[in-house]
Amino acid sequence: MTHVFPLMARVAVVASLVTSVVQAGTLRAQTRTGVAPVADTIRGLAYDSLSWQPLSGALVTAEPGGLTAVSDSLGRFLIVSPVPVKRLVAFHDQADRLGLGELVATRPDSGATWARPIVATPSISTVWQKLCAPARRPGNGNGGIVFGSTVAADGSTRIAGLGLVLQWESIRGIADTSMRLESITTRSDSLGNFVFCGVQDFGPAAVVASSSQWRSDNVLVPADPSSLRRVDLVVGPREGAGAFATVGGYVYDENGTIVPGATVSIGGFAGEIQSGPNGRFTLPNVPTGSRMIGARKVGYLSTSQQLDITDKGIARVELRITKATVTLNAVETRETRVMTRDARELDERRVANKGRFLDSTYFRGYVETRQALDAAPGLRTQVGRSPGDFILRGRGDCVATLWVNGVREPMTFDNMLARVDKDNIAAVEIYPSENMAPTRFQTPGNSCAVVLLWTKTHINARR
Repeated sequence: MTHVFPLMARVAVVASLVTSVVQAGTLRAQTRTGVAPVADTIRGLAYDSLSWQPLSGALVTAEPGGLTAVSDSLGRFLIVSPVPVKRLVAFHDQADRLGLGELVATRPDSGATWARPIVATPSISTVWQKLCAPARRPGNGNGGIVFGSTVAADGSTRIAGLGLVLQWESIRGIADTSMRLESITTRSDSLGNFVFCGVQDFGPAAVVASSSQWRSDNVLVPADPSSLRRVDLVVGPREGAGAFATVGGYVYDENGTIVPGATVSIGGFAGEIQSGPNGRFTLPNVPTGSRMIGARKVGYLSTSQQLDITDKGIARVELRITKATVTLNAVETRETRVMTRDARELDERRVANKGRFLDSTYFRGYVETRQALDAAPGLRTQVGRSPGDFILRGRGDCVATLWVNGVREPMTFDNMLARVDKDNIAAVEIYPSENMAPTRFQTPGNSCAVVLLWTKTHINARR
């Protein structure tokens, strides 16, 4: 599926060239007869309804005609066609990875002009109805879906009846900050497919598959701004042919330089090995199946990634680790600055990566604060009557809770977020639901997104 996008891009380009030649002859004929060509000017939007953000880089094709356009960073595209367009088809590698394939917008009335069309992925509610009905989607932050497929170590045989367990850490109550493990179990169907409904939104999780004959290791399901995530698993036989294979590869740094002496390990395999002088490593007799492979070395940030080990083994895995650098700021010796509680806790939450953080550099890329927040996953802005006024809404179209410099503010159209100078924003924290926010900023009875705004004036204040 990952090769569909470039293939369709090449097909669309060829089709566009052929169509242009045909249309050129048509236009000349129409000019001779005095008949003006019929044109469609279509300004549209490619949109990801799962993460509430524009789809950048989507290839949009007009049918008939074959004219194409690629959506910009805000999801916008423009197609000017000399023939009436009946359908728009978009391809995007992200949608393709989720198994959604093409995204289509059809002209509602062949005689009417195109309104601003939106070529969009289905919303999470639509996907839930298709995959999880008759169960109702919970509104407590556990409304996500994780799905995928299972295949044997030969790379082609689908495995039915596998038991799968998905686990994640969550906070149960407003006043209870202790981390607890939650889990869901399911089984693969006759085609080897599986679905977990009711997973914690956005946060990381781990999935493992097993039966009396097959197994995989615990595989990380990364945190994602979308409530719909996909992870495909390879399962290896517990014994016999295909149960073990050899894995080899190289360790590089972020600049592509080889890293010797890095320790490489694979989940479910007791042995470790260090990369050689050329960065090369080889691990024999590794259990097949999906596993996490990691590399670590003093002075570098450790890394790990999913590795699907088939019975043929893997000859070249490329692991990249990043040098851990420490930046020392200029020291002011004439006075002492004590970090405030808010600044300290903001730093701790940023390191823990519990929410989504937008710092001052993020806002520099946008003309307005509202535009920047509208592009953030999990939020949308609703504009008021006066220019510059807006409120924030979370998933499910509920009104988000707003805190400014640690003080609860009413989410009205003239709120502090709409009034603060964009250049004075130090950071904005976004938590998809109330129970995912820090305890200090939870309000009993609320279940919508929580937004914390910190200004530079407040964070940098001397104490």
